[in-house]
Order: sequence, then C-alpha cells, then structure tokens
Amino acid sequence: MLKCRDITLVASDYVDGRLRWRKRLAVIVHLIMCPLCRRFMANFRLVVRVIRGHNPPPPEPGQLESFQGAIDQALRNQFPNDTHND
Repeated sequence: MLKCRDITLVASDYVDGRLRWRKRLAVIVHLIMCPLCRRFMANFRLVVRVIRGHNPPPPEPGQLESFQGAIDQALRNQFPNDTHND
C-alpha cells in the first residue's frame, strides 16, 4: 500500500504515463481512498498542463550575451586566481 509521500514522489511519472501497471494500479487505489492525494494529483495535473502550454517569449537581442557576461564576471569575482575562467 502506497503512502501519501509515495504519491508525491511518483506524481510526475503517473501523469506522464511512465509507471508500470502494478505501480499505476497502486496509485489509483491510493487516490480512491485518499481525498488529500486526489486533490494533490488534480492540482499537479493543472500545473503540468499550464507549464506545458506556456511558450516563453524569445530573448531580446543581446540578452543572452549579457546574461553570459554576468555569469562570467561572477565567476571571475568568485575565483579570481582561476586561469580557466576565460
């Protein structure tokens, strides 16, 4: 018998259909018996649907280069004697 914690650990695989049939059946049985996990799984499915449907805008010109420059500078500040930073 699965515990609520187990449901949170397999939720992504369950929603994506990646569980073997025995584990999937165990999840279904637990969801039938546990209203809190049913609510969790319903909310988890909604979050997955929103994330999958989100198309972020492309970066503006120069934005990636600026970001890379900031990372490089932070690394140089963090490790000033490292000759591999350049």
